[in-house]
Amino acid sequence: MMNTFRACAAAVFAVGLIASPAAFAQTAPSGELSLSQVEARLAQQGFRVLEIERDDGHYEVKAWDANGRCVELDVDRRDGSILRTKSDDDCGARDRRERSRTN
Repeated sequence: MMNTFRACAAAVFAVGLIASPAAFAQTAPSGELSLSQVEARLAQQGFRVLEIERDDGHYEVKAWDANGRCVELDVDRRDGSILRTKSDDDCGARDRRERSRTN
């Protein structure tokens, strides 16, 4: 019985270690917006975010803009302002099909 308890406790601990990085993925260093905050701010501006990555001093975001164009944005990590917008042709065929079904 004690061995079963130890095995279960070890399994729970191991799962916690594996799950922890995913839990921290949404947290941001002090003074920075989290990924979910950036996504929410961009959604308010008409973007549909497909992907967000931390890059050198900013977030790099791939999204559909309000006009249905695929764009890549550089977003300030502290205040969420858009630093640069450029057209992108890599939003993925699956996302284009999904977008056409919702429009």
